[in-house]
Amino acid sequence: MTLLLEVDSLAVSYGTRRIIWDFSIDVRTNEISALLGPNGAGKTTLAKAIAGSLPVIAGDIRLEGRSILRVEPEGRARRGLIHVPQGRRVFADLTVSENLSVARFAADKRARQETLDLVYALFPKLEELEHRQAGSLSGGEQQMLAVGRAMMAEPKVLILDEPSLGLSPVMVENLYRAIVSVKDRGVGVLLIEQMVGAALSVANDVTVLENGRVAAHGDVETFRSSRELLDAYLGGSRGE
Repeated sequence: MTLLLEVDSLAVSYGTRRIIWDFSIDVRTNEISALLGPNGAGKTTLAKAIAGSLPVIAGDIRLEGRSILRVEPEGRARRGLIHVPQGRRVFADLTVSENLSVARFAADKRARQETLDLVYALFPKLEELEHRQAGSLSGGEQQMLAVGRAMMAEPKVLILDEPSLGLSPVMVENLYRAIVSVKDRGVGVLLIEQMVGAALSVANDVTVLENGRVAAHGDVETFRSSRELLDAYLGGSRGE
């Protein structure tokens, strides 16, 4: 698999308080890299730093081999690094169709339509709801819209921060099925989760963040087969 995103020895602070220490992770095409950890571990801070909305004090972030540390968030997005923040941020007063339209980077009308068709193939429910205001959707439908809007930007790397938060088990299953489909189309996915069981069901590799540091890293089978490893690092946040 082709290496897309390299996060190398990253350090991030809020003011004088260090939040992330010496963090590294790789994300490749057609793979899902899961970042797990309890509340307060620094996962959301890390996602924001990679996306460019928080400054980095040490280390490097490379997209397709080129450093993007000095690239603004919008520039990172245009290069294919798309961040779906925690909290299902949609434009509540716009329709589903309008929410998807504002995320289109492609200038060519045919290319835009092809991307929209792809999003509707991934999330058929969105096509059914395309004329509904986003604010009237359920939490699961809004999360689908948030991911669909990210796909309209034709990502190379997709960062998903707690996509299952607050969703019913059925919605989580549907969403994760779509995430796997996204991965199968060549996108590299950085999946940030507290629902360990769901993440392990789709991930290729796992990194555990604890108090801003990497506590464990390995292929997903290592974590699936070791309850002791899961309990040691994620016993209080497994969300199963």
